[in-house]
Amino acid sequence: MNILDLADLLLSPDEKKELQTSMELLEQSNYSAFYESNQNIIKSILFLETLEEFLDFSKEDSLDKECFCAAFLCAHGYGIQIGGYEDDLTFALTDFFHVQGMEYPEITEIVCKEKIYTDCSDNDNFKKSMTTVNQVLDTHEARLVVLEDFVYCDCEYTVLGLDKALADKVLSAWNSESFEIYL
Repeated sequence: MNILDLADLLLSPDEKKELQTSMELLEQSNYSAFYESNQNIIKSILFLETLEEFLDFSKEDSLDKECFCAAFLCAHGYGIQIGGYEDDLTFALTDFFHVQGMEYPEITEIVCKEKIYTDCSDNDNFKKSMTTVNQVLDTHEARLVVLEDFVYCDCEYTVLGLDKALADKVLSAWNSESFEIYL
């Protein structure tokens, strides 16, 4: 299982069609149309601000399909992307748990107890905090799956909120060239 397989399990039929259309544009090298329909997602992955920048990128490289799919899932509310050097994730995580319907008092306490940050070292507390959140979510038959992207940016994380059964299936069958299971 990789992120494309997971998207197939999560997305609504309309969202699947939207993703498929975007993937077809990418495969057909119709970069202008692809950029126009996915500007915000491209910005979140590659930090490119204009069509011209994306066209320059596309001359030399191809956009990784799994990275695009992970960002697509996040753009549609299934997850959140977290950079490797984030100072304070309190607001981002609080908002994410609200959108996911995971606003449990114990989770709010974990998120607000101390500043959660990432710094791509042994000193960050992101993994420890998300492990603690997962302990709470286990009692609610839910789980976070945290994927680490090694294609464009070391320590770029995609956090997905899944029901526990699906999360267990993902963890047991994960096989991706672009992402490793971080948690």
